[in-house]
Amino acid sequence: MTSKVVNLESMAEQLDAANTRMTDGDWSLWRELLSSRDDVAILGAYGGTVAGQEALSARFGQTAGRYAGGGGRSTHEHIISWSGADLACSVTVERHESRLDGSPEPVVFLYRATHVFRRENADWKIVLRHADPLARFVGPQVSHGLARL
Repeated sequence: MTSKVVNLESMAEQLDAANTRMTDGDWSLWRELLSSRDDVAILGAYGGTVAGQEALSARFGQTAGRYAGGGGRSTHEHIISWSGADLACSVTVERHESRLDGSPEPVVFLYRATHVFRRENADWKIVLRHADPLARFVGPQVSHGLARL
C-alpha cells in the first residue's frame, strides 16, 4: 500500500485476499505484502519460527500446498491496532474456510493473528506475522501441557 499513513483496514482487506488465495494453494498475494528485506519473520500457525527471505518463501510455499483444496475464503475480526510514523500493528482473529490436504469437505478454523507493518519508502510492508490456532481461551492446563511436548 503506497502512503505515508497506513490504512490498517485496507491492509486487513489485502490480508483477507492473500489468505483466501493461500487457501487455493497460491501465495503470490502474500509476496506482494511482505517486506523484501531479510529481517522479515513469521511465527506461523504450524509452529516454529521462520526468518529471512529464503526460509519464508519455503514456508509459505509449503503452507500453500497444504491448503490447495480450492474454494477457500478468509475473513477477519478486528481486535485492536495502532500506527506510528514508520511502524504499525494490527491484531485480528482470522477465519479461514478451506479444504486441507485435499479433503473433500471444507473445514473452518480460526487464527489469532498479529501483523507488524513497516513503511518502506512509500509502501507499507509486513515484517512480522504471528498466527496461531489459540483464538479461543483454553486456560493454563492446555498451555502448560503443550509446553511439555
